[in-house]
Amino acid sequence: MRLPTLFCLLFCFLSIRPSYAQGEVGGFVGIANYQGDLASYNFDDGIKIKAGAVVGIHGGFELNRRFQLRGDLLYARISGDDALQSKESNRSRNLSFFAPVIQLVLGADWNIFGFESNVPGSFTPFVTAGASLFYFNPRTRYEGDKVSLQPLGTEGQFLDDYPDQKPYARFQPSLQAGGGLKYVTSNQVILALEGMISFTFTDYLDDASTIYITYPELLEKAGPLTAALANRQGEYLGTGPVVVQTGSSRANPESNDLFGILTFRVGIPIEIGSEKFKVRRHNNKTIPNPKF
Repeated sequence: MRLPTLFCLLFCFLSIRPSYAQGEVGGFVGIANYQGDLASYNFDDGIKIKAGAVVGIHGGFELNRRFQLRGDLLYARISGDDALQSKESNRSRNLSFFAPVIQLVLGADWNIFGFESNVPGSFTPFVTAGASLFYFNPRTRYEGDKVSLQPLGTEGQFLDDYPDQKPYARFQPSLQAGGGLKYVTSNQVILALEGMISFTFTDYLDDASTIYITYPELLEKAGPLTAALANRQGEYLGTGPVVVQTGSSRANPESNDLFGILTFRVGIPIEIGSEKFKVRRHNNKTIPNPKF
C-alpha cells in the first residue's frame, strides 16, 4: 500500500472517532414472523397471524453521531401452518411447523439525524444492516408429541437412492436489514422501536422445499414416522395415507425462506473508555496529565 493511501485511510478513521468512547447495553422483547412455503397469516376471514415471541440482549459502540456498531443475541420462535392457506389445494397439503431460532447478529446503524446515547432528548430515525449466524430446529406436532423434522429426512435426504436430496444444516448465515426510531429519555434511558428482516440462504426453515418421495418407499426405507410426516394429506382428508408419485412438487425450491422481528428495546449508555486524561512519559514512568 502506498504511503499517501495509508495516510488517507488513517485520516478517515480518525475523523469518525468520537471525542468520547460511548456505547450502550440493553435488552429487548418483541414478536417474530416467518415467510416461506407454509402460510403464516390469513386475512380472508379476520386477521390471523402466526407470531412468536422474541427476547434478547444487545450492545452498541458509537463511531460518531451518525454511525454505531452493534451486536445482538436473541431467541425467537417462528411457525407456519397450511391451515392458514387461502386455497383449498394448499390447505390439503396439511403441513405445519414451529421452530426456535437462536441468532447472533453483528451490524451497524446509520442514525439519520445524528444521535448521542448519553444526551437526553436525542432522537433519530435509523436504518441498520448486518449479518448473522443462527440456529433453528423445525418441529411439528404428531399424535400429541413434538417431533424434530430435520433428522427424519422428509424429502428423502438420507436415502442413498436420492443423492441430490442433501440434508440441510441447522446452523445457517443470514443478511439483515431494517430500521426504526431511537430516543433518549430525560434520565438517559435509550428507547428504540425496530423492525428487522433476516434474509436466509436456506429454504428449509419449515422443512419443506422440493419433492415428495412416495409413501410406500419412505415407509420401507425411512420408517413409519418419516412416511407419516412427509405427506399429511390423509389426516386432512380423513383417509388413509395418500400416495403421490415420487418427484411430485411438495414445495417451491426457487425462493429461500426469511423471517422478520419487531422489537421494543431499552438500553443505558455506558462509557467504554475515557479521554479525560492524556498520558505522557517521564523517566520511563506513565504519568496521567489532565486536560484543561
